Amino acid sequence: MVIPRFKFPFYGIIIVLSILIGMYYVFHYIKEERKEDNQVLLYFIMYISFAFIFGKIYTVLVFGKADFLRAGLSSYGGLVGVVIASIVFEYILPTNKKIIKYSILSLPLVYGLSKIACAVAGCCGGIPYEGLFKVKYISVQNIWQFPVQITETIVFIIIFIFCQKNKDKKNIEYITLSLCAIFKFLLDFLRYDHINTLITRNQIFSLVLLLIIIVVFIYNKKVNNKKNS
Repeated sequence: MVIPRFKFPFYGIIIVLSILIGMYYVFHYIKEERKEDNQVLLYFIMYISFAFIFGKIYTVLVFGKADFLRAGLSSYGGLVGVVIASIVFEYILPTNKKIIKYSILSLPLVYGLSKIACAVAGCCGGIPYEGLFKVKYISVQNIWQFPVQITETIVFIIIFIFCQKNKDKKNIEYITLSLCAIFKFLLDFLRYDHINTLITRNQIFSLVLLLIIIVVFIYNKKVNNKKNS
């Protein structure tokens, strides 16, 4: 498939739509517990703001972009931003106990949908590839590439469906984040940036994220055991 240069801003529209869909998902599951509508409005302002701010921060820090305002929006950074927004919000207003859980469960869905934007724009492209479903971007490298962006979309939506079906299981938040980190690490091997690189910055961040998840899980488990003993 040859993908031309689009003048219409599909990238930004798809990113915004993916975030709105994630917000609606969270709203659907927390509405029973919300005390006031202005609390929910505050959370969604934080959800959007943190997703965009940390999306840009990740691009600046990981890819060395000096200009914050002109830096691209990293989906992975946005994922981190949503997690931080939910933690901060629940710390400020602990009455909404489901905020963190359903924000985390929304992440593979939001990330998966946002990669459609990358597939349209041609960013985050795949390794050189001549097989089935190969793609070529006229606006970027004029070579056939592996469709890694759509592959990420499919994989992360499958993760979302799996975690959604198991949403009532214990520790589903840790399982969701771990799956996101593991598959992000693995799929990065198929990206163009991985050529002649032993391990990419995305993969390093994925390993750090996975380590943080494990440490937090062990810490919380010890705290809960002490409370129950």
